[in-house]
Amino acid sequence: MPLLELNLDPFAQMQTKLEVSGVDPVMAAGIAELAGVDSVSVTSKDGESRHARLILETTNTRFNWHIPITEKAIESVMTHPPDMVTFIDPHRGDECLDLRGSTDLKQVFSQVRPVKSMAVSVRIASDVKQLKRAYKLGADYVEINSLPFVKAKTHEERLEELEKVSNVARIAHKYEIGVIVSGGLNYQNFRDIAALEPVETIVVGRAILGKSLFIGLENALRDFLFLIK
Repeated sequence: MPLLELNLDPFAQMQTKLEVSGVDPVMAAGIAELAGVDSVSVTSKDGESRHARLILETTNTRFNWHIPITEKAIESVMTHPPDMVTFIDPHRGDECLDLRGSTDLKQVFSQVRPVKSMAVSVRIASDVKQLKRAYKLGADYVEINSLPFVKAKTHEERLEELEKVSNVARIAHKYEIGVIVSGGLNYQNFRDIAALEPVETIVVGRAILGKSLFIGLENALRDFLFLIK
């Protein structure tokens, strides 16, 4: 079964947008470490590094930092290198990059490659063409968007979207690229994705935050870990 990554963005959003005190993504990262979660992730859409820096300073959990392709964000990860950096497009709802014809990424990859301890990932749609582009760029991982699978309205559509994810994951494994899947996964719908053998990690955020409101974050995490392991 795959590893579990806790996405901390919903915690940060609750803290800032809803002004809910005590919902601290840095504290959540510490609780995730105690619960045995394999990794945590956070997104800095404007390159802001405070949460990421504090997580790096206070926890030993594997950390995946999602950033846009901007000078400020790249400078932040070079100053405070995470275990993994994932490049996203913050202007798209699904945050997936369109790698076809992208010349900026070649330069970006050359900038971050000197940090040998930092794996490089890109968030992509479940599209083989995008995967092949990621391979040519030299990505260590791809993070495949599972929202179309989650939002499929019929059983047939669901199977079709699952097959897309499966196909990209299989080819990525052939290319020796690690596979992460994220987007709308919860306690009920993760099993089909988790059953795909090439998938190394699934990312869950909102579902765990929601359950934690009733039973506490550590218990919510342990419940998911019990299901996934």
